[in-house]
Amino acid sequence: MAPDEVISPAGRWSGRLTSRPLPEVDPSIERLTDEDRATVMQVWLARAANERRVSDSFAVVVNALLALNAAPGLIDLARRAVDDELRHAEICRYVASRFAGADVPTPARLPLAVPPHATASEELRHTLHVVGQCCLNETIASAVLEASIVNARGALVAAALRELLSDEIDHGRLGWAYLATVRSELRGKIELWLPAIARGNLKMWRETPRLYATSIAVVEQGALPADRTEATLLGAIRDLIIPGFDRLGLSTVELRRWLELGAPTAAE
Repeated sequence: MAPDEVISPAGRWSGRLTSRPLPEVDPSIERLTDEDRATVMQVWLARAANERRVSDSFAVVVNALLALNAAPGLIDLARRAVDDELRHAEICRYVASRFAGADVPTPARLPLAVPPHATASEELRHTLHVVGQCCLNETIASAVLEASIVNARGALVAAALRELLSDEIDHGRLGWAYLATVRSELRGKIELWLPAIARGNLKMWRETPRLYATSIAVVEQGALPADRTEATLLGAIRDLIIPGFDRLGLSTVELRRWLELGAPTAAE
């Protein structure tokens, strides 16, 4: 599917994949070695699979917000996010195809494991789904995209990354906006779960299949090295997510303690 073909006529861009056309010419692609070009193709194909799974995650968020009787505007934004993420997946697949020099098939659909939060009440469980997906996952995703843009030199990948980021910021705001409306009694219960949902979210990011940049040329096409990715994940929790919870009056003492230990995975 080309960038100007239809994903959903009712979507944010009325069926277009982006608000701005992706560059049709990018000389930087031709300057790559065959090995680097194949790596970049796989990076973007993996990103396409991840974005498709996030669309499934937002279907869970829509149902959660409906069950919580959230404001109609927030529910509408969550519904739009389902379509946004499908569009992201296609943008990434298209970018992968440009590096492959041929149309590549849609990657296999990644399974979605919805956290059960089995000991939480129904109201709290739905709320944790919104907080985990939006306040944590989408805020982290925005940080990863921003880090990827910093060194992106290819015109195509820079444009694609900006398109993805413009939506992810809105998706994160959805969670923070909802959390601001939650009554104080429920906030007190949410804060007890913050370390657990942060651990689960970080574990998912660490374990999601991905290829990391192994050369400067690949970094310049939107990928990150493994160490830079890990630093970005932890930095997003420390510098963006914890201050966000603090501002809304939630205790982050245990979350900070876990992060100071390097966010270990051994007990997860």
